[in-house]
Amino acid sequence: MKRVIYFLLLSFLFSCNQPPQKSPGEVAVQLFTAITSGDNLFVKENIYISDEVQREVFENTIDIAVNSKQYKDKTAGFIPSYTIEREVVNEDNAEVVISGIGPLGQKMVITVKLLLIDGAWKVDGDHGVWH
Repeated sequence: MKRVIYFLLLSFLFSCNQPPQKSPGEVAVQLFTAITSGDNLFVKENIYISDEVQREVFENTIDIAVNSKQYKDKTAGFIPSYTIEREVVNEDNAEVVISGIGPLGQKMVITVKLLLIDGAWKVDGDHGVWH
């Protein structure tokens, strides 16, 4: 009996220490905010690309883009603000529609596909984004 109580207590303590999981919509908004804010680490950590070579190419490309003069000029002074318009979750897949104003002042509506990978929502980099 003591072992059962001890196990339940440990389970409770470990579950309390884990940060709450972000919803697919929160991940999509944070990812597009990171893209237009230059937070390439967040982008890399929250996009799932199954092919290792393609993932490496993507990560190198995002590093080059964020460090380019053109990127810096287009995003200077831009404060991203995206809103979740729709979120549909089907087990370990989700589709989210977000909207906002892009760095060039245009209205954007973006459809994002996400996958549940190791308990966290990731943008499906193999199939995942349509403007």
